[in-house]
Amino acid sequence: MGNRVTLKDIAGKLGLSTATVSRALADHPDISGATKQQVRDVAQAMSYIPNYRARYMRAKHSRLIALIVPEMNTFFVPSMISGINHVVQQNDYSLIVFQSDNSIVQERRLVEYCTHLSADGVLLVLSSETTNLQHLEILRDCGIPVVLLDRTIETEKHTTITIDDQEVGRQAAAYLIDHGHTRALGVFGDRRQRISELRLNGFCRGHADRGTVFTDTQVLRVTLVSELEDVLDRGLALHPDTTAIFTMTDELLVHTHHLLCKRGVRIPDDISLFAISDGQAPFFLNPNITHLRHSGVEVGERTAHILIGMIEHNSDVVMDVRIRTTLVELGSVATRARPLALTR
Repeated sequence: MGNRVTLKDIAGKLGLSTATVSRALADHPDISGATKQQVRDVAQAMSYIPNYRARYMRAKHSRLIALIVPEMNTFFVPSMISGINHVVQQNDYSLIVFQSDNSIVQERRLVEYCTHLSADGVLLVLSSETTNLQHLEILRDCGIPVVLLDRTIETEKHTTITIDDQEVGRQAAAYLIDHGHTRALGVFGDRRQRISELRLNGFCRGHADRGTVFTDTQVLRVTLVSELEDVLDRGLALHPDTTAIFTMTDELLVHTHHLLCKRGVRIPDDISLFAISDGQAPFFLNPNITHLRHSGVEVGERTAHILIGMIEHNSDVVMDVRIRTTLVELGSVATRARPLALTR
């Protein structure tokens, strides 16, 4: 591969100054239309590729926003990215997306790489392995604002955007109990994720608030979705009187629904199903699933607005933003009489 064509090469070919060539390619009003066209024709003929990095270094900004996510899946992440990208484009920025593979090592590398890209800001969904935020100091040192969203840990240094995970878990338990489901199983994800623990704590609190027994064996822990079938089988074997199942994410919802159908369980006649969801998966399932809607689009849009505000106002204000959830009642939860024997 030959050397990269530069503005100096184009200028030499045309007998112009590099400043004139640069202004012509930037459509500067001081350059005549004829000269602009001549420069563009030669640049195209010579396969000139603009050196954006050099341009960013001169301008001190790139108009690039980086998003780092643990994984790409069909649940929540696509709608979140859509919301982010919508706001980013509206404000004349570009979005670049990286995947950390749920690895703190890769997350650290990508954070550092964002400084090499001269990113104007970083949006970060933490990996399950992330226990502290020391690796984000390099962004602070470079003056690059960062916002944590969805999966976060406790921090006083960085803005976070989440729902009230504990409250939404409490609401889920209260809803099921109020519909007569005093023996429910709860399906929860990786215990290393703060959202898993908060949603579980809320689910336990919801039972306590209603004076309803909820034991450790009613908690179904799933680190990998492939474990769910065995975990669900054990839970139902221990609690054959189960009348409802709560799942804390869309991914767990879809797989739980499949496994119940595989067992011949009728929803909601035999077992009711309730979830926290971004509002799309529930309508793909039969019956449609009653859920607390956690909009990925809304999370993405709010997060992008906040980050762009931080960039453009050079702000380091730290906020803890909670997105509201909405109850969507569909066809997956039956109303039952509450058996007194299961309450305290």
